[in-house]
This record gives sequence, C-alpha cells and structure tokens, in this order.
Amino acid sequence: MNALNEAVVSAHARMASVLSVSNPTPDFSGPGVGALQTVANVVFAIVLTLAVIGGLIAAGCIVIGHVSSNGHVQKAGIVGLISCIAGVAVAGGIAGLINWGQSLNVG
Repeated sequence: MNALNEAVVSAHARMASVLSVSNPTPDFSGPGVGALQTVANVVFAIVLTLAVIGGLIAAGCIVIGHVSSNGHVQKAGIVGLISCIAGVAVAGGIAGLINWGQSLNVG
C-alpha cells in the first residue's frame, strides 16, 4: 500500500509540474505577420464584395418567393442572406483579430 501511495504522489507531482506552464508571450511581430495581415485584408475584401452580391440575390429570392407565394424560394433567400452575413462576420473577425494582435505591446 505504501508503494501505491508513493506512486500516486509521484504521478501527482509530475502532473503538477506539467500543468504549471509559465505565462506564454505571443510574438505578433514575427516574420510573415504583415503578409498574413495583407492576405486577411484581401480575403475580407473579396468576401465582402461577394457577400453584397449574394445578399442582393438572396433578397431578390425573398421578394420573389413572397410575391409568388413560394415558401421554398423565400426560405432559400433567407438562408442565403444569413449565410452572407455570417461569412462577412467571420472574415471580418479574422482580419480584426490579426490587426488586434499586431497592435499588442508584448514585451
């Protein structure tokens, strides 16, 4: 029984040392971060342009579905519009997150 207790205490001590990681310091000024920001901005501009076009098409589907009493077309337009909004939110969040990371003063 004593050996079991020693093994448990030893395993607990090893686990505590593994879990006690010092505070990480991310480096957002490393090589390639500026290029990553540029790529994220270009992707965001493309997504925003396509989302505006897709949003107009989806809004047209909503109107056409409502006027013609076609619920399937109207629901497809609603799903398309929500998808466009979600795509812009995700793309903008990624570009904003990279921009925020570059503005941090990590020392």
